[in-house]
Amino acid sequence: MTESELTDELQKDLFTPFRLHLVSGKTVDVLGPTAAHTLKNALLVLRNPTLGSPRAEGYDVVSYQNIEQIEQLELGERTPAKRKRA
Repeated sequence: MTESELTDELQKDLFTPFRLHLVSGKTVDVLGPTAAHTLKNALLVLRNPTLGSPRAEGYDVVSYQNIEQIEQLELGERTPAKRKRA
């Protein structure tokens, strides 16, 4: 995956949330056009961003070379959070 391909996804006139499938098998959801920012060699993705606010629960930095594919998401579709067992 390249920086320009990801920039194109983020700057579409009608943004569609998307899921990044990584070579490790992990997935990362990009839920809004301001929820991810391109860097020189990686994408910074905010985790569970609060709409209309700069707040988020955290972030992931994903190297472009580790992104296997992009999947468009339907609104409301998200990967369920993994629960920790006590």
